[in-house]
Amino acid sequence: MTKTVLALGMFDGMHIGHKKLIETTVRLAKKEGLEPAVFTFSDHPQKLFGAKVARLCDNDERLKLMRRIGAVRIEQAEFTRELASLSPERFVDMLVEKMQPQTIVAGFNYTFGKGKSGDTSLLTKLAVKKGVGAAIIPPVNFANKPVSSTRIRELIEKGDVQSAQLMLGRAYTLAGAVVESRRIGRTIGFPTANILPDPSRAIPQDGVYISMARVDGDMLPAVTNIGTNPTVNGEKRMIETHILDFNGDIYDKQIEVFFVKRLRGVKKFADLDELKAQIASDSRAASEYFGC
Repeated sequence: MTKTVLALGMFDGMHIGHKKLIETTVRLAKKEGLEPAVFTFSDHPQKLFGAKVARLCDNDERLKLMRRIGAVRIEQAEFTRELASLSPERFVDMLVEKMQPQTIVAGFNYTFGKGKSGDTSLLTKLAVKKGVGAAIIPPVNFANKPVSSTRIRELIEKGDVQSAQLMLGRAYTLAGAVVESRRIGRTIGFPTANILPDPSRAIPQDGVYISMARVDGDMLPAVTNIGTNPTVNGEKRMIETHILDFNGDIYDKQIEVFFVKRLRGVKKFADLDELKAQIASDSRAASEYFGC
């Protein structure tokens, strides 16, 4: 089996701190002629203990981002009770046997083993006992605090997608198949592509956002509304995207929405004419933002 330089982490956000960790792993692997590898979990460990942690990207997107940086071998293990019960020593033994690391790379706050009893200091000691090197990556800061998935999740849920983008290193996105709706937007001249939010993902605060929509590989300027549409007595929370100057039929197609900037909160308008005027204003704001 090929020897590796092994990155450890949940990498649930693939933010700029995670990117730095994997970039370091790839650089060390190239220097030593080894395989850059990642050991992670397919689900957040807290899920096993009943906690709900809203994800910032799904596993497919996470793999794509890791491979884009240069990771070659990626092991996504299911976080089982058996795995959770391993002592720090047994956890490192498992990694060495399974992944054949010559060097292990982890973030400054990495914990492992039963009850999170292992930290980076213990990781380094246990690795050295196995003849394995260890590289601990210091925090990447934003606004004088370490970047973390928790911080990014809180920003997204407050609607601050711009600050979240700076920490992610990319715009936050949600994707899904366009579903049939009541077509109210079309009747007032602003057709929308509607997707149902994935309940496992972090959803931006209800409101209206300047956005972009990826449709059939094309990136198109747009305005996205998240909410229940109180003006027309909506009940289901939807993500509704009006793509500027676009009238194609995209029902059942997959689209990806990129959140760029929050424009405003949700409003209940007196009638459809007032709603139409506001959507026109929101669309102009998006058009001016993109210069189109």
